[in-house]
Amino acid sequence: MNALLRACRHTRLLPLLLLASPVIAQQKTQDPMYKPSIVDGTRTHAVMRMFERQHDTLQRNLPSEYRKDYSAIYAQRWKYIKSRFQKKEIYTPPVAQAYIDSMLRRIVAANPELQREKLHAFFSRSGTPNATYVGQGIIFFNIGLFSRLQNEHQAAFVLCHEIAHATLKHSDKAIEKYVKNMHSSDLQAQLKALKKVQYNRLSKLEDLSKGLAFDSRRHSRNNESDADSLALVYFRNSGFDPAAAVSAMLLLDDIDLDNIDMTARLRTLFDAPQLRFQDRWLRRDNGPLGGHARLLRDSTLTDSLKTHPDCQVRAGKLIAFNQSADSLLAGKPAIPAASIHPQRFDSLKQAFRFEIIEFSFAEDNYTESLYYTISMLEEHPDDPYLIMHVARILNNCFYLQRQHRLGKKLRYPAPENAASFNVLSQFIQNLYMEEYAQIAFHYLQRYQSKLQDYPEYQTEFAKSESFIKM
Repeated sequence: MNALLRACRHTRLLPLLLLASPVIAQQKTQDPMYKPSIVDGTRTHAVMRMFERQHDTLQRNLPSEYRKDYSAIYAQRWKYIKSRFQKKEIYTPPVAQAYIDSMLRRIVAANPELQREKLHAFFSRSGTPNATYVGQGIIFFNIGLFSRLQNEHQAAFVLCHEIAHATLKHSDKAIEKYVKNMHSSDLQAQLKALKKVQYNRLSKLEDLSKGLAFDSRRHSRNNESDADSLALVYFRNSGFDPAAAVSAMLLLDDIDLDNIDMTARLRTLFDAPQLRFQDRWLRRDNGPLGGHARLLRDSTLTDSLKTHPDCQVRAGKLIAFNQSADSLLAGKPAIPAASIHPQRFDSLKQAFRFEIIEFSFAEDNYTESLYYTISMLEEHPDDPYLIMHVARILNNCFYLQRQHRLGKKLRYPAPENAASFNVLSQFIQNLYMEEYAQIAFHYLQRYQSKLQDYPEYQTEFAKSESFIKM
């Protein structure tokens, strides 16, 4: 730069360089703000219509016995699948779809029996750490799970597990079992006996109905074990690291652990010189939207409430299966463990963490969106999108509370939630309308020198400033 200045000292370029240099320096130091992905509505609609035609064909070929019942349940299943496409839940950027397609192709190519199956995998923008086979060959891999995995071998095992549910026909078998149970002589006898009961008839009927409740998206624990075993076969045949199946299962066992000190985080984020953090913002018996009673969780139900139950037992079975397979393959050339695209895996993980925040917000789940944002701020305290988004949520809370419409956007404390999530839920409930804007304004004010050149930051800062003057 010094040599260039000396060369230009006596030219007309010098003033231009001096004027341009601050801009160049600013562009080098300013990090780009995350931009949410744009859902490809045309592609999503086309894919949905393809599956709708498949559903129509399935309906025309249902068995004649109990046809009406089968038709109603398959229609219910299709309604659920369709809703996930309609609410723009599918993550459509081509680079992400190409990645999961390549993983699926590798598994299918290595397992000839899968080549007759019509399998389709999609990334779901949901933050719930789960993946689901929903029928019709459709697998939804939630980015909330993908972003928590350590490597793409673990991701491949999750995909193999859902493929196993598809090939074992668990969804269709569950529907068949439900329909036949509803028409069984045993159930009819129980219903007939209930008619003669004089007392507690309603409670007994409720107890009976609990055992008959049907959800085609959920699999029994026996089904999960069967899917694990078959998945490991697909997984090993495909040249992935067998140990990753076990590590994935152990990761799932801990995936619901609550390791966020939300009370400390809230005090750090929202304590400002001109607006000190108030203890009443965290009290359980406060809040214009209503407090909540003491939350109790039955310790015996802890595993049942987990997103992925029985993982320790399932991991033990996978270890035993791996050992057995290794013994059978002793002396034979091992299939080398090979990744697909580790760099792409890492970049998708990072993008997905932001996308979860944005999707929760778009779905009007403000509490979830703020929870994910605060969790990520712990690792990236100076990220411009995260800082802006905190204020964006608070500003929206102020605006909606003025219109008495905020309650529908929030989730309330509940026993099944993580303790840190309940702390955040209570905090949001306890704020008065004007405090949403006040907190947003003072929170953003501390970043003004760093973020003033970001239009999104300026928009939210101006909103909060105007709101506190109302």
